[in-house]
Amino acid sequence: MSTVVIMPTRHVLPARREHAASVLAVAFADDPFTSWLFPDPDSRPEHLATFMGLVVERATCVGHGYEIETGAGAAMWCPPGVDFFDDAMIEKFGALLAAANGDRLGVILEGLGQIGGFHPEAPHFYLNTIGVAPEGRGQGLGRLLLDRVLAVCDAEGIEAYLESSNPRNISLYERAGFTVLEEVAMPENGPVIRPMLRPPQ
Repeated sequence: MSTVVIMPTRHVLPARREHAASVLAVAFADDPFTSWLFPDPDSRPEHLATFMGLVVERATCVGHGYEIETGAGAAMWCPPGVDFFDDAMIEKFGALLAAANGDRLGVILEGLGQIGGFHPEAPHFYLNTIGVAPEGRGQGLGRLLLDRVLAVCDAEGIEAYLESSNPRNISLYERAGFTVLEEVAMPENGPVIRPMLRPPQ
């Protein structure tokens, strides 16, 4: 008889932030959206590591950064009533984008502006980033990271929202109850971003 091993999730503690950021950076190394944000392949790993460090710091500061206990995956959420991109985050992220894009910064900001309007007005949990290390894929870890917060959403009657940058992940989100709101093409032949919303279930 085969044994099913359930890998629990836990909060990302300050001492684990760097590890969680490194896992997410690896998970997004070939992502269409981050490749568009950081177009130079030589500097992309450094910029991506910095970006994920900012994301993990912000999510853990608002109390909703999670990881698989083995360290093979992480998800960065933001709770209702909190702006993930507060003034400090916007300043740091903007400086990073400027360094990575130079004169192309206006194009990037235009694309980000197109996505921003899809956040629901009702209270909601926002999934900013979720990723699993290559060696952990295909084991249901992404769903575990989703369910950590979706269970709270259902218990409290709160929506969940995300923006999918990779079409291969759409089926995972749809199985979890999300539906695509729109397909938003980024400027300059950029990737298609799919805002997705999940009502409480």
